[in-house]
Amino acid sequence: MSTSPANSQGHHPIPNTANPAALSAINGIGVPQAHHHADNGPQAIPHPQPPQNPHLQQPQGPAASGGPTPLLGLRSAIILMLGVLVGTGAAVLTYLAQHDGATAILAGGTAFAGAVLFFHTIIAT
Repeated sequence: MSTSPANSQGHHPIPNTANPAALSAINGIGVPQAHHHADNGPQAIPHPQPPQNPHLQQPQGPAASGGPTPLLGLRSAIILMLGVLVGTGAAVLTYLAQHDGATAILAGGTAFAGAVLFFHTIIAT
């Protein structure tokens, strides 16, 4: 155990615990030890924080400046887009099979409604 030098009056050496560098010297392996405060007890060494990305700190766009907010959230837009894709696919395939526009529109609308309900159920909030 490394200690501060004994004073000239012959008292026992006292470890230097006020300096964090001295604490690592006391440890002997260069690892800083927990700091002790008289009123709070042992304090943990703070973990290093990863650097913050300044572009993620402040939202950009009209919503940040008090402008209009978006009409749809990201989840709603994805669900509706997938519904449109499924409905369009069903309408095109139905038209190619039946050569009837009214039947294709009805099949596409039904597929759109079913797809929106399906994706609303499986996509997490």
